[in-house]
Amino acid sequence: MRNLFTFIIALFSITAMYAQFTLNGEIRPRTEFLHGYKAPTIQNTTATILTSQRTRLGFGYVADKFDVGIQIQDVRAWGSERQLVVNDGYHTTIHQAWAKIKFNSVLALKVGRQELVYDDSRILGNVGWAQQARSHDLALLTYEKKDVFKLHFGFALNTMQPHNYAVANNYKSMHYLWFNKNFGDHYKLSILMLNNGVQDTIISGSDVGKDATTFSQIIGQHSVISIDKFIIGLNTYYQGGYDKGVYQNDAGDTLQRKISGYDIGIDIKYKINDNFNVGGGFEMLSGHSETNKTKSYAEKNHAFTPLYGTNHKFNGWMDYFYVGNHINTVGLNDFYININYKKNKIFTGAAFHYFMANAPVYDAVASAKSGNTEAMSSGLGMELDTYFGYKLSKDVLFKFGISGMFDTETMRVIKGGDYGASNYWGWAMIVVKPTFFKSDKK
Repeated sequence: MRNLFTFIIALFSITAMYAQFTLNGEIRPRTEFLHGYKAPTIQNTTATILTSQRTRLGFGYVADKFDVGIQIQDVRAWGSERQLVVNDGYHTTIHQAWAKIKFNSVLALKVGRQELVYDDSRILGNVGWAQQARSHDLALLTYEKKDVFKLHFGFALNTMQPHNYAVANNYKSMHYLWFNKNFGDHYKLSILMLNNGVQDTIISGSDVGKDATTFSQIIGQHSVISIDKFIIGLNTYYQGGYDKGVYQNDAGDTLQRKISGYDIGIDIKYKINDNFNVGGGFEMLSGHSETNKTKSYAEKNHAFTPLYGTNHKFNGWMDYFYVGNHINTVGLNDFYININYKKNKIFTGAAFHYFMANAPVYDAVASAKSGNTEAMSSGLGMELDTYFGYKLSKDVLFKFGISGMFDTETMRVIKGGDYGASNYWGWAMIVVKPTFFKSDKK
């Protein structure tokens, strides 16, 4: 780390003569008050209060033929280490470290650790709300012709010794192709094709224990339509390929369960004036039925997984769905409305969600009584999210919010919790993002 800072100081001393150099930072402490966050709570439990902090130092270098970005990040909970530090650096990581080689005005290659943010971040996003955020080790080839179209090809291959890639929740390889084009001022279209490979192991048969790679795919589009004061966003994605779990039948054939899922969403925003807008929408993420026991249905996984999106942005801020949870389950139908107001240095808003299971949820009690396979009511609950913010200056922001989840019996069957227990979550955050230095390119 000492050598890295020595290099940065040397770079800083000469860069103003030859290129543009920026040095910026971020201090972001956030206190959260949790009681039924991510899942319904049980009776007579005490709320949890915790404070976490993200600290960043970023360096940017822009020259004629290449750019460089480095972002050092430290994430920790207050009080998680001793006042007399004995494990200095344990929480500090390189969040981004990339170089972008510019072959000409339209073609470039960006390699290294980097954030990926595409469209509304449903499939690929940087998860900026999470203190640690998300970044990828990737090679990204870009072709961007102004006012014509953009085409990106990303390629990632994660390896370790031995060859079995054992980093939890990471892909082993990932490739994607993204196309974006504006058709005039009123219609924007993006098309995404993503191939995701995860480390797998053959779990039965003569090759049991051998390594394998299982691939799934997502293909779909994101559109934005602007009509007067309306902005309409449309998402349609299909997910195919295979689930983890490679097995062999008696004949020695290698078999896997197929995936067949979908995500359909519409988001509508109406701008009442420069300060006030209202909106609403609907998202349907397919799920796998708990009541359909036919062989043909069981041979496929019908649940859609949004993979590497900024999932906190969608389906309620209390993170009951797809934020490290609710994967390969009954899916989700989300109906929502929202309002947002901003004037001068103040901004505020609220969102209301009504959640339903996309696929049937098995009712064990009713099934035992009737002797038949019965399904529960599909309603999962309602959530109200509110926030308020004040921008003290360009670099200083105060923001806080409170959310409540009003769950149902069906939600508690899926996620646990007690009837009558209150589920709420509050937070307060300060964001300070200074620009320490910015040179003018000569």
